[in-house]
Amino acid sequence: MKKVRVHDLTMTFQPDAMLMLRSSSRGVGARVPLPAIGVLAFCSEPRSVEEVAAAMGKMGASLFHGLVDAGLLVDPDQAAHTTVFFDNFAAVDIHRPMIGDAVRVDAYARAIQQVVRPGMAVMDAGTGSGLLACMAAHAGARVVYAVERSDLFDLAIEVVARSGLADRVKPIRGDFAEVVLPEKVDVIVTETFGALALAEGATADLRACAERNLAPGGRVVPSGIDLWLAPVGDRVVFEKTVEVFGNVHGTDLSPLRGLALQRGRNMDLTPDALLAPAKRWTSLKWPEEGEVSATLAFADLPEGVLVGLAGWFTLHLAEGVDLPTGPGDPVTHWGQTYLPMEPVPVPTGATLEVTAGLAPAEDDRRGVQATGTWRLGDRQGLLSHRVR
Repeated sequence: MKKVRVHDLTMTFQPDAMLMLRSSSRGVGARVPLPAIGVLAFCSEPRSVEEVAAAMGKMGASLFHGLVDAGLLVDPDQAAHTTVFFDNFAAVDIHRPMIGDAVRVDAYARAIQQVVRPGMAVMDAGTGSGLLACMAAHAGARVVYAVERSDLFDLAIEVVARSGLADRVKPIRGDFAEVVLPEKVDVIVTETFGALALAEGATADLRACAERNLAPGGRVVPSGIDLWLAPVGDRVVFEKTVEVFGNVHGTDLSPLRGLALQRGRNMDLTPDALLAPAKRWTSLKWPEEGEVSATLAFADLPEGVLVGLAGWFTLHLAEGVDLPTGPGDPVTHWGQTYLPMEPVPVPTGATLEVTAGLAPAEDDRRGVQATGTWRLGDRQGLLSHRVR
């Protein structure tokens, strides 16, 4: 059987001339000899052990088997799976802030009551605790297919039973990107959104799900996403995000500073932290669209200091039912995403021009990479931030 290299493999050289290989999304790793690099490179596309042996001999075949046993070479249809990502969603600590987010829960409840009609078939894609599936049943759905891949599935079954809805809510264990339901549904409801909405990497999965399971004329809740961007001028935000990696009790933590500058930080910002009001970065028809690229200009800025950008989103759940997550909006568990930059002085009346894109990270399909450029007067620079 042919095997292929996992997509997010990282490599660290060890002092004993060995390599440490890791896949963070799958939660696996192994120490291997240097010749394993050749096998991994050769298996960037599906290869059989016979093909490896023909190209690299018996040692290559032996390494092939060892990498398969370590979980670093996998079946082609498993290569993009993110096992640890789904396992994480089985933890009650993940669901506590989501269920406790009354703004989120109430907005979904209003949307489901508006969209779901008696007799409809509904799918809850990534049901988690089963809450949205039960809401759809309460709204009158004839049947709700509650699809969940993580180990929380067993508890969702119990939630459905205790709620008296086992006759209408049908839990299905599986990946909603791959599941084929017994029938086409009228509505797919999902809450699979992370930082900047797209960081859980669900867009392509939901698109595939809808192609397989949504009836003609059916709808997805939510059906649209607005992304927003604004310049940040609060130096304290920068200090607590980046400058914290300095000298601490005689320990030089500065090697971590560069990493902090390349990572988005999810936090709650106040409107006063912004140098200017936000502009709409893009409007996505979801799940058909899932990547962003746009140029924004923030003119007539006040005197101050630019320390980065902040992004957030609004979910369009149903007609007249939106779920905004920006500074000044009702607080949600998402907060906003701060993209730090080295401080830049801002003269009165200056214009900041930002060209920014957002796309799935190449080595982590459950994260996104924000990239682009900025210009402020005669100063300019690059943007590159991993958002998770």
